[in-house]
Amino acid sequence: MAPKKKPAKMANRNLGVEAVKDDGDRYAVVAADGRPVYPGRGVALNEAVRLGTSLVAAAGIARIEDDGTLTPGRIGQAGSFEAVTPAA
Repeated sequence: MAPKKKPAKMANRNLGVEAVKDDGDRYAVVAADGRPVYPGRGVALNEAVRLGTSLVAAAGIARIEDDGTLTPGRIGQAGSFEAVTPAA
C-alpha cells in the first residue's frame, strides 16, 4: 500500500489588510486596460481578490453595477471596496 501524501498548502496571499469584507455586490477581475479577465457574471469581493492575485500580474478589481458597467476601484485599508475615478 502506498503512503498517503499530505495535501498541498495554498500560498499565503497577504494583501496588507486584516480581512476583505464581503458587501454582497458582484466584482470582476480586470486587466490593466480595464477589460475583465475572468468570464462570468462576477464573484464575491474576497474571491475577486484571490483570483486577481493568481491570474494576472497587474490585475485590478471592478464592481459590476446593475446595468452591467464596471466601476474600477481598490481594496482600502479597512478591507472594503473603494471606487476610484480614472485620471483624465
